[in-house]
Amino acid sequence: MKKLALLLLLSVFQFSLPAQSTVQNIKGRILDKDTKQPLIGATVLVTSLDSRPGTVTDLDGNFELTGIPTGRHRLEFSYIGYEAYILDDAIVNSAKELVLDIELVEGSITTGEVIVSARSYGNEPLNELAMVSTRSFSAEETQRYSASANDPSRMAVSFPGVQSSRDNRNDIVIRGNAGFGMLWRVEGIDIPNPNHFLRRGSSGGGITVFSVGLLSNSDFSTGAFPAEYGNALSGIFDIKFRNGNTEKREYTFRAGMLGLEVATEGPIKKGQSSYLVNYRYSTLGILDAFDIRLVDERESNRFQDLSFKLNFNSADNRHITSVWGISGISREFFEAVEGIENWRTYDDYLTRTFNTQMGAIGINHNFLIDDKSYLRTSLAIMGQHILYQNDTLNRNLNATMIRDEQYTSNRLVLSSTYNRKLSPKLTLKAGLIGKGIQYDFFYSSKLPPGNPPAFIDQNDRTWQLQAFANLRLRPHPRWTVNFGLHSLYLGLNETSNLEPRIGLNYQLSESAELSLAYGLHSRTVPLPNYFIREYSGNNFTLPNLDLDLIKAHHLVLAYRQLLGNGMRLQLEAYYQSLYDVPVSADPNSTISLLNHADGFFITRLVSEGTGTNTGLDLTLERSFLNGTFFILAGSLFNSTYEPLNGQTYDTRYNSGIAASLMGGKEWALSDNATLQTGLRVVYGGGQRLTPILSPERDPRDPDNPILDESRPYTLPVGDFFRPDIRIAYRRDNPGNAWYIALDVQNVIGRNNEDPLDYTYDPDLEDWIFRSQSSIVPVLSFQIDF
Repeated sequence: MKKLALLLLLSVFQFSLPAQSTVQNIKGRILDKDTKQPLIGATVLVTSLDSRPGTVTDLDGNFELTGIPTGRHRLEFSYIGYEAYILDDAIVNSAKELVLDIELVEGSITTGEVIVSARSYGNEPLNELAMVSTRSFSAEETQRYSASANDPSRMAVSFPGVQSSRDNRNDIVIRGNAGFGMLWRVEGIDIPNPNHFLRRGSSGGGITVFSVGLLSNSDFSTGAFPAEYGNALSGIFDIKFRNGNTEKREYTFRAGMLGLEVATEGPIKKGQSSYLVNYRYSTLGILDAFDIRLVDERESNRFQDLSFKLNFNSADNRHITSVWGISGISREFFEAVEGIENWRTYDDYLTRTFNTQMGAIGINHNFLIDDKSYLRTSLAIMGQHILYQNDTLNRNLNATMIRDEQYTSNRLVLSSTYNRKLSPKLTLKAGLIGKGIQYDFFYSSKLPPGNPPAFIDQNDRTWQLQAFANLRLRPHPRWTVNFGLHSLYLGLNETSNLEPRIGLNYQLSESAELSLAYGLHSRTVPLPNYFIREYSGNNFTLPNLDLDLIKAHHLVLAYRQLLGNGMRLQLEAYYQSLYDVPVSADPNSTISLLNHADGFFITRLVSEGTGTNTGLDLTLERSFLNGTFFILAGSLFNSTYEPLNGQTYDTRYNSGIAASLMGGKEWALSDNATLQTGLRVVYGGGQRLTPILSPERDPRDPDNPILDESRPYTLPVGDFFRPDIRIAYRRDNPGNAWYIALDVQNVIGRNNEDPLDYTYDPDLEDWIFRSQSSIVPVLSFQIDF
């Protein structure tokens, strides 16, 4: 702590000193993406410097550039016969070496044909099998975007096809789909919801449990996924963790109004193995002390998490083993209104306890079988627990529990992937994923009086199996074709699906390309929905146990055009047809799982519903060039569903339009200091609610009155509009680098209604919407040393 305090003082003192030139090293390894073999003699250039310093890789594919001035740089990686890779906005800081693992894709060369030059439009998918609706993102982007709170989910609302409607949750609503359709994958393993304050039956929460300090470049997909992804309907977050430095120890300390964070990395065995560990403790009590409410004035919450990655290379680099882990604990309490004399409505004397825990630990092993193939095997164990309880207080402040929900799920996952380059034109990728699932679910409510002892009370285990295979064919320099097949099987009720996938890419010119992708996708119903109880006297049945997998046809047509000066235009038209969707078994009811937000439907369901999502996504993007970047994204879409009565209705998420503008500018104040500004504006049409039919409580949803299901989702909530700004100062000093940043969410203080946080007031016989956050300034400081 003394060393840290001294460094902080020195950093602030150096702010006023004359600038000193600082330099740093850039190093890493360049591999063939399909075989993981090192590329010997590959070229690395720093093209942002007039001198264009460069080097070539050695016999192990390693490279090192020394004495590179600190700041933001453009790097180019190339190798004869391979597509070039360009990194537009790499930050070199004085405290940490920039360590990069680069994988290049072999080009398709046909004798006598004109070879089309390699394209680079920025943010190309790391997974080369993802031809549409996918982009990569870096850890630096996650930090740079205004009011993203270092969270990939909050960053993603600036991407096309993604709707934003809430300030205090990071739920991902993609192209009209409910949040439960998202898949999270970390280090090659599918994991349950990795969020603090994770929502029941959804993929969102408050903020992700892993720190931005661990992130490497990762992929985000919004439709027509390659065959290796399954059990997902709407989107994929494929998160990669970086390796720690194998040569020297480095440290990071972050402090801000959201809490404290420390990280360390360095060699275990110099040159061969490394560690990277990050711990974060956060409490919104700091903001509360300034009377700034990120959630609600009656809520108090805090969280902490620990993430790590250990990496080990064998002496011949044929065996690479990594051990990784994530864990998070969060606590939230909603208090009654202070002073019983101020109690007016039911909500005033309601309290809520909301606690969540999740963790995962895994081991990955990469074995380079020969110079054409590799085998990746992963084993992980993970667990998740949610406790959600509501109490009411009487005039003596004694509590009566009226709602008790507790969900525990543990998993053992084994995954294995085989990749072989059959020829420069043909590559095979195939794999298996097996999951053993142990669960303990409980849900009971005392409202309204006379409810059964438990809506859900199930403790058992099941298993799930997935298999996939994909052939990538490059028959011509302009053409790439992917043929894939995925299968999903759930042992709980012996439901399964076989899913063909195909992707086509045609390069129209050096600056334009056209892609088409189709896939059949399926998703298991969130597990507690299978165990809803239906009582007859003291006996009960499980009417939802035989629910089928939810299925969807995805079709996406994409056009990309490079416009010069770092600009890119992308258009994507999509069509999604969903079927075998769980809907209410009552023909007079219009309940459908496609309108799910969180929680579970306490009713008998049948897999006979359908849904349709159609739309057009547009992106105009400028990669980081001359200190400036921006992303303008817009979506026009229509989202509908059909319950058992066969009529077509708008879904909850059919707001019709979503748009965002995000950009930033950097000014070099000196060789060592940079000023950064950023702006993000998010707009979305309002989500929808179903009007009230009767003020009596619905026995299937005790928190709410009976709804008019003859007019589902005809009541629009107000449009969502929020501008955020960011200003940051970054400085490099000999031996350390630091920055201070101010992010202001909702800088104009607009009063947005919360479409998911509303209560029924029996006195007014109407919905009462809570307002979302007003102006939320978040000050943060980070130092690397």
